[in-house]
Amino acid sequence: MRTVLVESDPERRAELGRILESAGHPVALAADLAGAYLEMLGPEEPRASGKRGRPSLSELDRRYAREVLRQTGGNKTRAAEILCIDRKTLYRLIGETPAAHRTEAVPIVDAAAPLQAGPRNGNL
Repeated sequence: MRTVLVESDPERRAELGRILESAGHPVALAADLAGAYLEMLGPEEPRASGKRGRPSLSELDRRYAREVLRQTGGNKTRAAEILCIDRKTLYRLIGETPAAHRTEAVPIVDAAAPLQAGPRNGNL
């Protein structure tokens, strides 16, 4: 696990970084939170398209949603509350279909087959 150090003063940032590293803590140094976040992403990695680069924003959203879901023990309702999104949005982010909207196997009926007469109740 790396320690993220956010300090706007470059001299102080370098000094604090040396102190942390000498204490055995791997450290990521950044001037602001956005820089710290990019530093934590690590080196550029291959994408599905085959190109190398930083993860896309949608990929980061997906990773973050999955991490929150993992931390809630798989509780999708709680994870959606923490993320301040609708459960449907969470399902979309993690690539799942809600159980109520999954397509179930429907028996195929042959339209050319004659209708079978069944019991009738007599009422028309």
